Amino acid sequence: MTTVRRSVIAITAAAALAVAGISGLAACSSGNSGKSQDQGRPAIATDWEAGWKDSDPQHLATLFTQDGARYTDHAFGRTATGRDAIAKWAGTTKQFIQNASLKVDDAFGGDRVAINWTFSGQLAGAPKPFSVPAVAVLQLRGKEILSDDDYYNLADVLRQSGLPADTNFG
Repeated sequence: MTTVRRSVIAITAAAALAVAGISGLAACSSGNSGKSQDQGRPAIATDWEAGWKDSDPQHLATLFTQDGARYTDHAFGRTATGRDAIAKWAGTTKQFIQNASLKVDDAFGGDRVAINWTFSGQLAGAPKPFSVPAVAVLQLRGKEILSDDDYYNLADVLRQSGLPADTNFG
């Protein structure tokens, strides 16, 4: 079963990276515009990582467009629409996951950016911490995020945390 789960997440991640790469490859090969100095990754990936690491959830929210911004965490099946809701989601995440941390491992793209990252922390009440691979696909409008779709395997989070697979977070 674990092999099947890992295969599904690998296929999902590959598909997400492929979708992001369709419009991003041309932008990546045409110079360093919009790139950070951190391994040549798009600047928004570095900003996104800093937004999640900041103790103020508004920092992350300010990276999104003023109108129509959407953040979807597909593992938890939750979508936040608008900057206020995105800030609330970031704050709730940091309260619910002790020592919540993410590390951007790689990123590429242009107006669609794919971010390969590691998500770790300890769910409130769980006996053990977790660390799982994740992918975020960002749709940009100019230099702001219009949408963010995060993909990671919730079953792996629960298993590593020592929680039953049918744990419901309401």
